[in-house]
Amino acid sequence: MYLVTRVHGLRTHLIAPSDVRILAKAKTLRDVSDNLLKTSYAAEISKLPTEELDAAALEEIFLGILVERFFFVPRAATGNMQDLLNRYCTRFEVENIKRTIRAKHGGQPEEEPKLIPLPREHTLVNFGALLKANSVDEVVALLRETPYGSLSEELQPYRETDATTVLEAALDGIYFGKVWKMVGKVPGHGLRDLIGEEMDLRNLLIAFSLKARELSPSIVEDTLIPLSYRLPETTLRSLIQSRLEDAPGILSGRYSKLASEAVGLLKSGSSSSLERPFFKQLYDDASLALRTYSLDAGYVVAYLLLCECEAKNLVSIAIGKQLNLSEEEIAQGLLGI
Repeated sequence: MYLVTRVHGLRTHLIAPSDVRILAKAKTLRDVSDNLLKTSYAAEISKLPTEELDAAALEEIFLGILVERFFFVPRAATGNMQDLLNRYCTRFEVENIKRTIRAKHGGQPEEEPKLIPLPREHTLVNFGALLKANSVDEVVALLRETPYGSLSEELQPYRETDATTVLEAALDGIYFGKVWKMVGKVPGHGLRDLIGEEMDLRNLLIAFSLKARELSPSIVEDTLIPLSYRLPETTLRSLIQSRLEDAPGILSGRYSKLASEAVGLLKSGSSSSLERPFFKQLYDDASLALRTYSLDAGYVVAYLLLCECEAKNLVSIAIGKQLNLSEEEIAQGLLGI
């Protein structure tokens, strides 16, 4: 209860959705940064020399504060909740491994990926060594003595499919496996609902991504995270065996609507990321959880997800302004508002 109460206070530092929309309407990147001087980002933004103000510099600030927010919360927790939150925070380590793998897969090993700024004390992985690797195989080999050592078992499927999704899904399986083991040890339905929802959404995204590449059902099934919450195995199997356009009829409720949007994106060849509707669903549910689970441990995870949502929105706005995208184009990329 102490932790939940503490997080109620932390939530007040999040930027209101209406203010995010105002930022999206700002005329220039300078206007965005000036407006953010009224927020928790002020201290870091004010350190930026005028000539160094660009989307990349702001992105580093947004992601740096996101990491600080995540790792602050476990320090206020105890026991099983602290253990769970520490495991939950390893999502940044996992994301950085994914970014490194994508960069090496692209065939330009000398080009360093943009990593989330993660202090050394918050990771068990030597990213300096990973960034120097010349191939995906070398990255996986360097991870052999880390919690991600089993990734080597997915190298052959990765080579056969030429899809980094295979390795990324394996990383998700390791991550969610460790987190899910702790969920049952912490009381509160909200916690299970949100983390279970995130797992299900990730599995749906994996399935859609691989089916869009017309890979065999057996490969798709082998790639999925071997955990689910509200997605029955029979439903997932039917989804895997069917055509993409049949997905909305196979899935039910909110997942059916989500499938329709995902199929529409794939069919239209839209430049919008396939991930967007899945993240939007997750962050919408996190917003609802703040009202539904106000005294539940799920409130803590909902807050963290909305911190992540805020950071992604601010990055999208900054990049959009630098690229001179229209207000409408920027608004289409926003999540959770």
